[in-house]
Amino acid sequence: MIKEYKIMPDIKHYGCMVDLLSRWGLLDEAHQMIKTMPFDANSVLWRTLLGSCRVHGNVELAEESFQQLAKLKTLMDGDYVLLSNIYAEAERWRDVERVRNEMICSRVPKKPGSSNIEMK
Repeated sequence: MIKEYKIMPDIKHYGCMVDLLSRWGLLDEAHQMIKTMPFDANSVLWRTLLGSCRVHGNVELAEESFQQLAKLKTLMDGDYVLLSNIYAEAERWRDVERVRNEMICSRVPKKPGSSNIEMK
């Protein structure tokens, strides 16, 4: 006998769906899901969408995602870098400069990247 289980989706379920939709390039659908959730979106959801905007080249949605992260006061150095790179790929050089200057004025340090190679 199979019982029917009713599960109320929580933010983690929505996060998985936003991630899946975003990876497939369905950014509008992912954005709509964030906007229509029965609770407020957290920084993880907005950062997921921002990252996918870089992959799929959606400048407008990237700007909104960045603004939402700013409203939540959860901006990190990577968010500035992502937005700057999105602008650079769109050849919006003044916006690149503006984001980099905002990062400097806000005293957000950019951590340098690093790589490790393991031998034997």
